[in-house]
Amino acid sequence: MWQTFTDFVMTWLDPVSVVIGLVVTLPVFWTWYEVVLGERRRRWRWFRQLRNNPGQRPALLIVDLLPDKNVHAAVELYRRRHPELANIPGDRVVIVRRDKRLTPDDMPPLHKELRKAAAKIVAAGADTVHYFHAGPAIAAALVGAELANTVKVCLYHHEPNNNGYRNYGPLKIEP
Repeated sequence: MWQTFTDFVMTWLDPVSVVIGLVVTLPVFWTWYEVVLGERRRRWRWFRQLRNNPGQRPALLIVDLLPDKNVHAAVELYRRRHPELANIPGDRVVIVRRDKRLTPDDMPPLHKELRKAAAKIVAAGADTVHYFHAGPAIAAALVGAELANTVKVCLYHHEPNNNGYRNYGPLKIEP
């Protein structure tokens, strides 16, 4: 009887288990590929598309916190060179400017002003904010906190060697 059982296992079950193992291996490798490589590729494609898409109703936020400098002129020059930004109407351009050096005592009023700017952008129906920042990083963190759960935010950084700004893509990278 033991011999009959062993013959049955070796003759039928062993080849069937090999076939089932091969069939199960295909979805496992496909899932591994999608998780490791496919998701990363989709994120990079989404990131590039988002960087180059100005949005249906774009807005412009300029935060200028550098004393004795006015970056508004540099941003306007950059806007004129890029038609997707040049077509943004004036009611969706918001400027937060300070002429003195930022101190910890200035943070609550600045936060209030940034919150009003974010509310104005959202009230204008903007779906994308093109954000130009000049000043301390702590203020950029405040802007990020205010706009994180509202609209898509594209970050721009001033590059003096490039005579303008460079689009660094979205604030939030997840689709």
